[in-house]
Amino acid sequence: MLGLVMRRFWLLLAFCAALFGVQPPAHAQLAPQLAPQTAMQHALRAFDALRAGDWQLAQFYATHALDAGTLARGDQAGVLSYRGDARRRLNDFQGAIDDYSQAIALGLPAQFLARVYNNRALAHIRTDRADLAFQDYTRAIELDPTFAEALNNRGAIYTMNGRYDLALADHTAAIRLNPNNARAFSNRGQAYLRLKFYEEAIDDFTRAMDMATAVDDGVTALFNRGLAYEGLGEEPEAKADFELAHQFAPDEPTYMEKYVQYGIVRP
Repeated sequence: MLGLVMRRFWLLLAFCAALFGVQPPAHAQLAPQLAPQTAMQHALRAFDALRAGDWQLAQFYATHALDAGTLARGDQAGVLSYRGDARRRLNDFQGAIDDYSQAIALGLPAQFLARVYNNRALAHIRTDRADLAFQDYTRAIELDPTFAEALNNRGAIYTMNGRYDLALADHTAAIRLNPNNARAFSNRGQAYLRLKFYEEAIDDFTRAMDMATAVDDGVTALFNRGLAYEGLGEEPEAKADFELAHQFAPDEPTYMEKYVQYGIVRP
């Protein structure tokens, strides 16, 4: 009985780590390296592979854990969410949606469940179902009102739908919860840009560039800042941003279009 309790404890720690980015204790990290003999060990290996970014291996071990048919209800929900994450990363979006839906049906604590809804929404976006994504983001926020990522993601859908006031509210709430959220600043800048609040957009895009940890995110904010400068009629600043964005991403057609428009290169 004690062994079962301890195995479930390590799986719960792994699930928490997968959701919140927390590392389990060192001895828990060793568990997935044992030759898997039980569903629990397969589940721990799935988590270990997910954390390492090996999506195929994570899917493999999660499937073995689920196929064993011996996981408790809560553990099964956690492993389904692992496999959903792996499938989403492998661009199997419908498979991910199916796994997340099963995890939701089985039930998880509210904060964990909020993250599963958010991840299912990400998969819905990739299948061009923004309506379903919006519902899932909203449900995630209802379950965890402090979930900045879901607020930011829902705000992006509001912007897509022309609801800029609601987009600003969501992005501002996300920034308040996480002031280092580069994507929230970039997305709020998009809403300001659509509203022609160019100075506010420039401020947000600049902050997004300063905080960005991924080159693509920084370049997107840079190009959008160029659009805001263009809106203000500040062509030298706009041209400088467009030129630099094109240097970082020369194959991006939108960047090339502005590059040509400003006479930086000939068509």
